[in-house]
Amino acid sequence: MQDLVGIVRTETEMREALEKIGNLKTRAGKTGITGNREYNPAWHTSLDLKNLLTVSEAIARAALERKESRGAQFREDYPNKEEHFSKVNTIASRAADGSMQIRLEPLPEMPDYLEQVIEENR
Repeated sequence: MQDLVGIVRTETEMREALEKIGNLKTRAGKTGITGNREYNPAWHTSLDLKNLLTVSEAIARAALERKESRGAQFREDYPNKEEHFSKVNTIASRAADGSMQIRLEPLPEMPDYLEQVIEENR
């Protein structure tokens, strides 16, 4: 993730990361734990592996969907902000077939009192 989906990102690198994550998920499906958690440094890693790979995939897929640069998301291939992405949340969820899907959902309207606070602090 640090090498291919780090602070500066490109589509090519993120697609490569997704391929590697897929390979790691296959390998992780064959892992197991023996013994108990005492004096076993691999215990927690083995338990966390599936979740770590799921989060990594969600980050890479969401970053791939956002074709812009904003905050900590910097796309070398899309260096500018896009107004469209300032008005949506990027949502990762499980599709009916078990795969991960990414969708963009409109942000809820900001309450007037919060908008007033923002305007007062500009």
